[in-house]
Amino acid sequence: MLLSLEPRSQQSRAMLVLSPLLAGLLTLVSGAILFSALGHDPLLTLHTLLIEPVSDLYGLSELLLKALPILLCALGLAVAYQARIWNIGAEGQLLIGA
Repeated sequence: MLLSLEPRSQQSRAMLVLSPLLAGLLTLVSGAILFSALGHDPLLTLHTLLIEPVSDLYGLSELLLKALPILLCALGLAVAYQARIWNIGAEGQLLIGA
C-alpha cells in the first residue's frame, strides 16, 4: 500500500499560532538540557545568550550591526524569488557589499 500526501482543505487556526510557539519552547527546552548536560546553569546560560545582548543600547547596536546585512541579503533573495528569478550569489553580495 502506497502512502499519498494530500494538502488540507483548510489550515487549522490553532496550529498556525501554536506551531511557532511550540518550536520556540522546544528549542529552549533542548538548549536547557544541553547546557545542563555540559555542567552549566541552564537559566543563567539562556539569560546570557538571549537577554544580555539586548539589555543595553550598546548590545542592541552591536546586534543590529551584525544582523542588518544578513537581513538585507534575505530581503533581496525574497524579492528575487517572488519574481521567479534565481539568485545564488547572496554570500558574494554580502562579501562585496561589506
